[in-house]
Amino acid sequence: MSSFNTGNGCISIDDQVIVGYITEEVHKIKGVSKMISSISDNFSKNIFGRDSGMNGVRINRDGDNISINLHIIVYYGYNIPQLSYEIQSAIKNVIEEFTGLKVDAVNISVEGIDQEND
Repeated sequence: MSSFNTGNGCISIDDQVIVGYITEEVHKIKGVSKMISSISDNFSKNIFGRDSGMNGVRINRDGDNISINLHIIVYYGYNIPQLSYEIQSAIKNVIEEFTGLKVDAVNISVEGIDQEND
């Protein structure tokens, strides 16, 4: 959770808020099938019954700076480097604009390919 002191009080931003913004932006981008949980998240869920609720997003914090790891499935026929750059730019822009946090990196892991339904 990030906290800011504004002089009028403290504002805290939960990771789920950041994940919500990320999810909305990713679903707007043509070529992304879905976001998926990482292997470690699946392991925790299956073995320990713990669901992080992070939908394939991992957030690492360093003060007011964050880095984001995102796991996705893309549709066949899309240029993965171009699509990844578009996702990175969209996420960086929305998070910095709406939360005031500085995004150091958006790391994309493409975990698979889906066929697009017409």
